[in-house]
This record gives sequence, structure tokens and C-alpha cells, in this order.
Amino acid sequence: MAYERYEPVIGLEVHVQLQTNTKIFSPDAAAFGAAPNTQVDPISLGHPGTLPVLNETVVKHALRLGVATHCSIADRSAFARKHYFYPDLPKGYQISQYDTPICYDGYLEVFPGEEEEDASPSAPDSRRVGLTRIHMEEDAGKSVHASAGGTTRLDYNRCGVPLLEMVTEPDLRSPREASLFLQRLRQLVRYLGISDGNMEEGSLRCDANVSVRPQGREAFGTRTELKNMNSMRHVEQALDYEIARQIAAEERGESITQQTLLWDADAGTTRPMRSKEEAHDYRYLPDPDLVEVRIEDATVDEVRANLPELPRARRRRFVEEVGLPAYDASVLTEERAVADYFEEALRHLYKRTKGGDTDAQAKAVSNFIMTEVMRVLNERDLSVSELGVGPERLAQLVFLRLQDKVSSNGAQEVFEAMLDAPDKSAGRIADERDLIQVTDRGAIAPVVEDVLNDNPDKVNTYLGGKDGLLGFFIGQVMQRFDGSPNPELVRSLLREKLDARRDTANVDE
Repeated sequence: MAYERYEPVIGLEVHVQLQTNTKIFSPDAAAFGAAPNTQVDPISLGHPGTLPVLNETVVKHALRLGVATHCSIADRSAFARKHYFYPDLPKGYQISQYDTPICYDGYLEVFPGEEEEDASPSAPDSRRVGLTRIHMEEDAGKSVHASAGGTTRLDYNRCGVPLLEMVTEPDLRSPREASLFLQRLRQLVRYLGISDGNMEEGSLRCDANVSVRPQGREAFGTRTELKNMNSMRHVEQALDYEIARQIAAEERGESITQQTLLWDADAGTTRPMRSKEEAHDYRYLPDPDLVEVRIEDATVDEVRANLPELPRARRRRFVEEVGLPAYDASVLTEERAVADYFEEALRHLYKRTKGGDTDAQAKAVSNFIMTEVMRVLNERDLSVSELGVGPERLAQLVFLRLQDKVSSNGAQEVFEAMLDAPDKSAGRIADERDLIQVTDRGAIAPVVEDVLNDNPDKVNTYLGGKDGLLGFFIGQVMQRFDGSPNPELVRSLLREKLDARRDTANVDE
């Protein structure tokens, strides 16, 4: 959507659910999908006399995200009680961080220009989105509202599940930029191994603060907060709607009410939920049951040294050093496990080729992963670790294809067979299925000659100028040959023999 006279101003509050075995302050399980109220204990339910104990893994995950997003790390940070009353919050307060977050003053860049297939990974077209803070907190429970009858049930499994809340500066200027930010963040937390980033399951939840202002004005307008956006598409749709609503109100001379709005995806509209709270509404108080979190410089240095290669740097390396096109590099680096799979397969292929055109070899591996591997992953809803064809076996198959020992169709057939035969090599399967291409001219030439001799009328028609019959001759040779002749060699031999007959015919005339 284009905004001619107004500029949107957007800031995000994103909750990242962390991948830990237990909750943030109790030893109860934190896994998704359990039956309602089966993962609860006295601590997460707020029973009197219970004491929270901080999960160390949560701190480590917070540091990994903070370092990866260029944040300053607080040497001391503390927990606070955020008070509000809602049925799914059994303690009457949420343990969070207020004035001393563990990470602060960072940034994450988005690159709108990279949506084009041929965009360079070093393109300067970017927006740096400031991160005000990243802090640790516990999740609340879940209210399950019945579709009829007005009944609400409470599932407390989520109480105490560890979260990181990331608050951005109001640096985003369009719904598309907000969606791209979430995409980059989702990719990053998955690379770091701290969250699965699944919005549909609530592992990544986003609220957006949005206002509009006339183009050129510095002061911000009155903002509203959008909630209940559980997909990237909903984020864009909700922001588009709310921005258009606010602009229409401004044009009519109406004031914007500061409030919290729920996005109704079915209706495609927002509806008021409550007036927008400020920090003082929550009556933050230091939590007396939890000690300060102290982070030493050596700990931060260790976290920084152990970070994996991050997506953008890896994408750039795939282009500049491995020799992939920018589009291929973008697709392969979207998921860390797929990028790892590609590099491992390429390493095994290099062992077999021992040189040659490494760019072409990288492209061959990339093509096979982006077509066959990803097709199977999507069709069967698998992760690459569950594929059944490891990187070394894929390299065997790509090597056969590069040597023209199997055709393109033959390679696809071998790959399908490899999925169900984990102990068989690509070469063995190709042998068993008679898919190894014959490249012996002496073996193929007699069959070519027989096909031409058996079809004199079609040979004359071809010699008369109907070149399209070459495909018919190729098909006949492929059918008659006992095995899998190399199609390009068959084509070459047919052309040679047909040209020879044309020359003979011209001499006779």
C-alpha cells in the first residue's frame, strides 16, 4: 500500500517462546501440545510458600539472541512483578523484567530489496530497526473460549513457559517491513537454536504499535496496539487495515483513541479490546524471591565465540566463495539445517570430483536440493534430518549425474528409490534399475542404424526438411536399446548418420 500524504510509524513487541525442557522458574515440563493442565506444578500455579528458581538455559538463550542482535549486555539485571488481574494468570502477577533488562540498545536489519530473485546479499537497501530491549519473562496461561454458550475454560500448561520479549524502536515504516522483520527474527532464533519460531503454535507472538503522521512531521501521532496476529500474513493485513483506518480518521478531522485492538482475521477488521495501558498501570515491583542476574564479560565473550555463522553472512559466503547465484543462496540459507545439509553434500562431492568446475558442482547440488529434496520435505512434512537420504548419499547421486552416468529423469528415479532404501548407494540403485547410461558409441551405433533402416519413409521426410522427426528417431533408439543409452550421444549419432545420408543423396543427384 502506498501512503502519499501520511507516514506510518510502527514498533513491535515480539514474544519468543524458548526451547527448554523445563519452565523458567520451575522443573515442570514446557513442551507444546500436552493435554490441558497436565504440565502444571505449585510454582507455576502460584501456590503460597513456593519459591521460583531461575532456569540457567533461559539466561544463555537470552545472551545468544542479545549478542546476535548487537545488543549491550547488562552486567546486572533483575526481575520484577508485573501486576494485572486476569483468569489465566493465577499468581495475580507475571514475573518479568522492567527497568533492568538483560539486553538493550541493539538492532536488526531488514532488506526489502532482497525480495527480488537476483538481489545481491550485499545490497545497501536496508532499514536498521533499533531494539530497545530484550528481557526474560514467564508466559501466562491460555483462556479457551467456547464458540457457543459463553463458556471459557483455562489451560495453565503455558504458565511459566520461558519467553524473551523483544521491544523495537518505532523504526518500521510499512506493514511489509514489519513482516520482513518478523521473518528475519524467526530465521535468526531458529539458527541460534533457541526457539522453533512457530507462529501458529504461539512460539513467536507479535503485538504492533502503530500510528500515522503527515509526511515530513517529526512528532508521532497517537498510537494503537494490535493484538491477535498469529501469522506473517495477518501482521501485514492488520497493519494495512489499521493504517488505512487511522488515515481516514485524520482526513475527517477525528482524533485517534489510544487503545488496544484485536485483529479479527475472519472479518478482516480490528475491534477495540481495552484502553492502552502504560507501564505505571502494571505497578511493577522488584521480585523479592529472585536474586540479581550477574553476567561477566568472559561469559559474553564465550557466547559470542560460539555463535553459529548467521544467515546473512552465510548467504553472502555462498555467493562470493561457493559460487552460487543469489537466489539459490537465499533459499538454501533460509533454514540452518538445509544450509548445513548443502555444505556437507558439497564437501562429499568435492572429494569425488577432486577439482574441476566447483561453481558448476555447487549449482548441481543446489538444484537437486531446491527441487527434489525440498519437494519431498514439503510433501511428507519432514525436516531434512528425517529425509532418509544423507548428504553423502546425495553427493553420490549428483556425482553420477555430473558424469552423465544417469539421465535427469534417471536421477529423479534413483532419488525416489533412495528414500526407501537407506542402506543402498545411488550407484547400486542405478545398476539394479538399469539406469546407468551407456556411453559406448560402438554399442549404440548399430541400434541407430537399424532404426533408420526400418523407417525409410520417415528418413526421407526428415531429409526433406522436417527436422522435428529427430525426436521420433531418438525415442525409437531408446526403446530398442537394451539398457539406458546417453540421450545426447544418441542425438549426436543420429545427426551424424542422417547428415551422411543427406550427403549421399546429394551426390547421387
